[in-house]
Amino acid sequence: MVARPASVSASERAAEPAPTGLPALGLSGVFQHVAGHAVLNGVSLSVQAKESVLLIGRNGAGKSLLMRLVLGLDQPSAGQVRLFGEELSRLPSRRARALRRRVGAVLQRGSLLDGLTVLENLLLPLRATRMPRADMARAARLVMTQLQLDGMENHLPRALSVGQRRRVELARALVHRPDLLIWDGLTDGLDLPAVREIFALLRAEMEVRGLTVVATDNVTLEAILPEERVVVLDRGRVLFDGSRSALEAAAPSQLELRYLLQGRW
Repeated sequence: MVARPASVSASERAAEPAPTGLPALGLSGVFQHVAGHAVLNGVSLSVQAKESVLLIGRNGAGKSLLMRLVLGLDQPSAGQVRLFGEELSRLPSRRARALRRRVGAVLQRGSLLDGLTVLENLLLPLRATRMPRADMARAARLVMTQLQLDGMENHLPRALSVGQRRRVELARALVHRPDLLIWDGLTDGLDLPAVREIFALLRAEMEVRGLTVVATDNVTLEAILPEERVVVLDRGRVLFDGSRSALEAAAPSQLELRYLLQGRW
């Protein structure tokens, strides 16, 4: 093991684990306007380390927009977005980039580079690290094995099925061992058994090294356990925040939640 230098830069300090007790993700009074319309309307949310949260709601509820704010791809109209206790908008750009390197992301519209092979796509997040080439390749092949992608190293993304592409996107999000995983569009291109398999892998990562998972979907709940957390977003507001079992218990007495579970949105 190589010892850490006694003196580290600000960007390296930003990449160190957050002090115990600080949420991995914190949103406070977040508003976001698009074409003069409030798509997010005062959203507040706190996600602790090693926690798994499924954010659900109908199309247009603001789920993907919220994830873009977390990833720093957009800035909120008002409110605060914190990663590991630090507010993104207050950080110098270099420090913010270092902090975002602790986040892995699977985006709804896909993000693979079609001109690169699967292995080359997986190596991209590692090129900004000091990892030796052999270790980079070893890390990429390990996550490929975990996600059942062995033998596809030299395939181009256009030669893969939709489900395989989603697995490669997830592999690339995990290859640099992030502290927080953002998975936008949980079931896009994947059937329910595949999603369950991947969630089993992610739970193992959460247990072993404290990975935090925030996933979005329209209405699917079957992939998560009864005790795992669900946040329902409706018309830019948090309609429900609690366990899957609590959501199912509350739905009969709340029309919006009942419609959600019946798939009528």
